[in-house]
Amino acid sequence: MIKHAVAVAFVSAAIVMVGGGVSARQAPAFGTAPTNDLVVPAFLDADISGWLGTLDSKLQSIDDNRWNDDARFLLWDFGRRLQTGRLSSSQEQRVLSELSSYQTAHPARAAALTPAVRMIADLTVGKTAPDIVGKDLDGAPLKLSDYRGKVVVLMFSGDWCGVCRAQYPYERLMLELYKNWPFALLTVQSDPSVAIAKQIKIDQRLDARSWWDGGGAKNTEGPIAKAWNVVGWPTTYVIDKAGVIRFVDLRREDLLKAVRQLVN
Repeated sequence: MIKHAVAVAFVSAAIVMVGGGVSARQAPAFGTAPTNDLVVPAFLDADISGWLGTLDSKLQSIDDNRWNDDARFLLWDFGRRLQTGRLSSSQEQRVLSELSSYQTAHPARAAALTPAVRMIADLTVGKTAPDIVGKDLDGAPLKLSDYRGKVVVLMFSGDWCGVCRAQYPYERLMLELYKNWPFALLTVQSDPSVAIAKQIKIDQRLDARSWWDGGGAKNTEGPIAKAWNVVGWPTTYVIDKAGVIRFVDLRREDLLKAVRQLVN
């Protein structure tokens, strides 16, 4: 049970957010356990067959001159779709086998499929999240694996992204509500520089630790984003206390509900 003072503060904070998308009807529920747990659905074999058929058709239709750009987004979108549910072992092996067969049949195109293969093999629901090792915005060591024992919301973000900015109130709410709970919000920032990323976090009152993922041709192509095959922002992973990915790309009230469900 949440202590009365904390619950009152949380409900008050949530009601203030009505203009930002949180309704007064929903707000009180944030401070207590969800009445209905969020459940990640299992995929049907027919779903997998249909998506694989669509993917193959679309890959075959991409002109060589457009391959690098179009295939990247298509494969990311395919992988993201598979992150919304729970793949069985046989379904996962089928998908990976199909992608491997395509790579073998089209060696000149093989490299573009590698990030999608990694995304499906390592970053779907039920997999242990790969470690992230680096430094935070103040230069201190920061490892994702150091947060085992806590529920972690890992968010790839950047102030240039309008949807990312829309998440700020929810990030502040999580940080306030769970400051005394086994919870951590960690972000991977794609802002132009460390200094800019730090100032944004100060301005937005986001007291969460972050990696800065710059250094590439674009800040959206930093090493962490590439390793996690992040093509769309924001991308969010909810990771349980054992380090296992439980939800991907939840936003707003669903994100709050998922965190409450796991820390409860």
